[in-house]
Amino acid sequence: MKLVFTICLSLFSVLLFAEELEPAKVSFKCNIHTVNKSEGQQTAWPLDGDFGGYCIIWKSKHKNEDVGHMGLLLYKDSHSGHFYAYDMICPMCYSQGVTQSIYMETNLVARCKRCYGAWQNIHQGTGNQTNYLGEHWLVTYKAELKGDILYISNY
Repeated sequence: MKLVFTICLSLFSVLLFAEELEPAKVSFKCNIHTVNKSEGQQTAWPLDGDFGGYCIIWKSKHKNEDVGHMGLLLYKDSHSGHFYAYDMICPMCYSQGVTQSIYMETNLVARCKRCYGAWQNIHQGTGNQTNYLGEHWLVTYKAELKGDILYISNY
């Protein structure tokens, strides 16, 4: 039931956000045990950790792979073990041409450097904003784990 609710809520966020921002092409795959060292932030909480984790991918190092508008935030929830993927573009600042403004403030909070927007529910797969009016959602992508490989794509 929780999974169905999460999927419906994620799809709703994509539909709600689609009016403001054109969707980006996303096609990316990575090994969850090596992605932090080989593709993304080495200083982040390891994506394959027992207590959840995350990895930020700014651009793909492989041909024919696309990582959204401004890169990907890959996240593993510590309680459920589910993986989630978000675009690194700030839904409040993109219209001003701001690039790569999202960062992880803590293991649970994504924040924009420019407008200070905060998203604390990324561990639930929703990416909804938790400050201001809560009207802006992070762009979410499908994250599917098969063995040790995490596949990220558009819905």
